[in-house]
Amino acid sequence: MSLAVYQPIMEPHGFWTDPATGAMYPVVASNNTYWPRDIRQTAILVAFAAVILICRANLRAILVAAAGTAVWIAADLVLDRVDVHGSGTAAVLAGAGAAAFAVTALVARRLSTGEPGGERTVHLTATMTAVLGALTLLVTTPWEEPVTDPAKVRVENALTLLEVALAVACAAVAAGLIRPAGWRRVAVFGAVAALAAWSVTAVESLDGLAGLVVLPVTAAAAVAAARDTPLWRLLVAAAGGAVLMLPAFLIVYLIGSALGAAMTSAASSPPVNSADTDLALPFAAVVCGLILAGITGWVTGPAFNRSAPVPTQVP
Repeated sequence: MSLAVYQPIMEPHGFWTDPATGAMYPVVASNNTYWPRDIRQTAILVAFAAVILICRANLRAILVAAAGTAVWIAADLVLDRVDVHGSGTAAVLAGAGAAAFAVTALVARRLSTGEPGGERTVHLTATMTAVLGALTLLVTTPWEEPVTDPAKVRVENALTLLEVALAVACAAVAAGLIRPAGWRRVAVFGAVAALAAWSVTAVESLDGLAGLVVLPVTAAAAVAAARDTPLWRLLVAAAGGAVLMLPAFLIVYLIGSALGAAMTSAASSPPVNSADTDLALPFAAVVCGLILAGITGWVTGPAFNRSAPVPTQVP
C-alpha cells in the first residue's frame, strides 16, 4: 500500500518558478517526504527477523533470510522506479509480499540444520528488532503541525496505524526470540520505552531530545532484561548504551543520509533539498540496534564477569 498508494501522493511533481529570474526548476523533496519507503523497508526488515524467529536463529537460515531481504529491497526500488500505483496494484503487491515471505521462510527452514542459533545470535537479532520497532515510531510526514487538510489528515492517520502495527510486530518478534525467566523487568523497560516514544513524538522540547536517546536504549534494555543478570548490570548496560548513542547518532545519521540519497537516485525519485536530509531510517535503526546489542550483550553476559577485576581479600 505504501508503494502503490502513498508513494505517488508524496513524490514531488512539476516545477517552480524563481520570482527573481523567472527560471523554472523541478520541485524537490524535503525531510520525511519519502516516509512510505521507510515504512516498506521496515516491514521487509521485520519479515527478515520473523524468518529468523521461525528458524530459531539458525545461522544458515539467517544467511538465506538476508539474501531474500536484499532481493526484496532491490525489487522494491525497481518497482518504485517504474512508478507503480493504484489500489489494485497495492493488493497484488501485498499478495506478492506475503508469498515472498512464505517462500523465504520455507527455503530458510529447509536449508537450516534444524539446530537453534547461539544465545549471542538470538540476543543480537532480538535487540536489533526491538530497536527497529522503537525507532519506527519516529517516521513522520513532511508537513508542519497542526495538519488540518482532510486529505493530509487521512495520510497522517494511515501513517500512525502503519507505525503502530510495525512497532507491535517488532515487539512480538523480539519477544518470541527471547526466553526470559520472568517478564516483570522486560515489561518495566518496555514501558519506559513507550513513555520515551510519547516524549519524542508529542513533546517539542529538551524532553523530546532526551527521549530520542532513551527510546532505543530502553528498547535494547528490555531485551537484555530477559537474561538472568543482576539489575545493576542492566542499569550499567543502559547507561553505557546512552553514552554510546550520542556519537553513534552522528555517524549513523551521516551514513544513513548517504544511503537514503543513493536509494532515492536508484528509484529515480526527485532528490531531497540540499538543505534537508534523506535519512534511511530503518537501516539507521538497525545499526543503532547492533551497537546497543553489543554493549548490552557484553555487560549482561558472562564475559563481563571475566573481564571485571577480582577483589582481593584483606587478611
